Amino acid sequence: MSEVKKVATRESYGNALVEIGNEHDDLVVLTADLAAATKTDIFKKAIPERHINCGIAEANMTDIAVGLALT
Repeated sequence: MSEVKKVATRESYGNALVEIGNEHDDLVVLTADLAAATKTDIFKKAIPERHINCGIAEANMTDIAVGLALT
């Protein structure tokens, strides 16, 4: 059997966002100033124009997500 490379769940999440973002132009990633911790910074490096850092304002981030979903 071949060796399986173990990857942290958060890193897999960041990589998956990039894959999905490359396939779907309407994917936007929002973060509450936690891009490094949640590994959404991987997406930010690959597709920076669709990554929005809302700062430490989760309620505002929810409002932004609603606005994006409605447009």
